[in-house]
Amino acid sequence: RVLNVTDFKKKLLANGRAYNPDGSVLSQGGWIANNLKAIDYAGGTAVHINAGIAGLAVCLVVGKRVGFGKSPFRPHNLPLVMLGSGILWFGWYGFNSGSALAAGGNAASVVMINTTVATCTAAIGWLIVEKLRDGHATSLGASSGIVAGLVAITPSCGAVSPAGAILLGLFAGVVCAYAVGLKYKLGFDDSLDVVGVHLIGGIIGTLAIGLIATSAAPNGVNGLFYGGGFDQLWRQAVAAGAVLAYSGIIAFIIAFIIHKTIGMRISEDDEQAGVDITYHAETAYELNESGLGGAFSGASLGHGTYRKAEEAKI
Repeated sequence: RVLNVTDFKKKLLANGRAYNPDGSVLSQGGWIANNLKAIDYAGGTAVHINAGIAGLAVCLVVGKRVGFGKSPFRPHNLPLVMLGSGILWFGWYGFNSGSALAAGGNAASVVMINTTVATCTAAIGWLIVEKLRDGHATSLGASSGIVAGLVAITPSCGAVSPAGAILLGLFAGVVCAYAVGLKYKLGFDDSLDVVGVHLIGGIIGTLAIGLIATSAAPNGVNGLFYGGGFDQLWRQAVAAGAVLAYSGIIAFIIAFIIHKTIGMRISEDDEQAGVDITYHAETAYELNESGLGGAFSGASLGHGTYRKAEEAKI
């Protein structure tokens, strides 16, 4: 049977399979898409939950940096953080809207709108938390909120309405802003907040499909709040749980084996001096003639000797 374009797109979006125009299966995804029929439009489980739990596993194996919980470890250049956030946001449309596999029709435009509004409201949500909790909103918080919104909307961008995307982004921004503090309470050193942003944001976006998905969106599925019952919600929960278990266990085993064999951590001397100097004999900024700015001649003294020489200056 020859499928028309509309049927082809509906089948493609409905169950994650890729079809030839004659209706035959071109390629087939895994059991989460085809058997469980969970929705993961552009990679909430496959990318963000996966990366988040794997990052946590590696954090636990490698351990904490020297000074964790005492030193602030601030970003070294906020303008570059903001620039990177903008570039990231622009590129995100490539795999969110691009997952529609066509520029025409309804899917790509809906996904683009959802991606935009969810990211905006997530940034607002993060800034509100900062203002209420810390007394001031920051550019770093805005950038973090942007990433949280992008992460949360990724699995659900083809399943929710623009109104749903607004609420989803706001919720993700608020929750992730608090979630990044878990590393201090639970004692794992997550330097780039992959747990607080990618893991938590990915879980939020994946589970939200079971609650606020609407059949009016490209995926064509109703969640609990749109009369769909718990059917899609349990599918999303099982998908998230399966990825958490599989990726977390496998990542921990691989990291543990590497750590116990060839090693995954630099020495404390090298960590204190900085890997830019100790491994590459250069730094991003030449601020002065100390190790903090990266005097090239000092690197030739060797890792441990270099650090002692710098300490002697101080």
